[in-house]
Amino acid sequence: MVDYYGLPRAGLGAWPGREAASALPYPDNVSSIEQALLEDVKQEMGEGFDSSRFIPFVMIHEFEALLFSDCAIFAAAIRRADLTSRFQGIRDVFPNPEQIDDSPETAPSKRIEDLLPRYQKPLMGILAAHAIGLEAMRAECPHFDGWLERLETVVG
Repeated sequence: MVDYYGLPRAGLGAWPGREAASALPYPDNVSSIEQALLEDVKQEMGEGFDSSRFIPFVMIHEFEALLFSDCAIFAAAIRRADLTSRFQGIRDVFPNPEQIDDSPETAPSKRIEDLLPRYQKPLMGILAAHAIGLEAMRAECPHFDGWLERLETVVG
């Protein structure tokens, strides 16, 4: 699981498929990177590599987008219920939380930090994600849900 946001597009250190993906619409852009990443890992690992057990997931923008799956629970989990309507206002602009954009100024984490300058990503993000739960995230985030479904078929 990696964030699409900030992945190098070109040059040394560029992620496989990232530059080409930037011209594609959602969700084709992330699927394209995931497929390119899988192919790159398969090539590096060689013939004995079981690629069915490597299931890449590129979060279209940032992990924090998942937190917008339930804005009331998100706000309550970080002890800022007063921010519920502001979080919901951000969420309502997009078809789903995964599509909250990735500009350096308006990425999901930046939007949260604008409302809550003391936002602590690791601590508050984990508390909120735990409170929101996978069921709500899966219901609101189709790409994330699809990845979990693929993982479940491997272990199930």
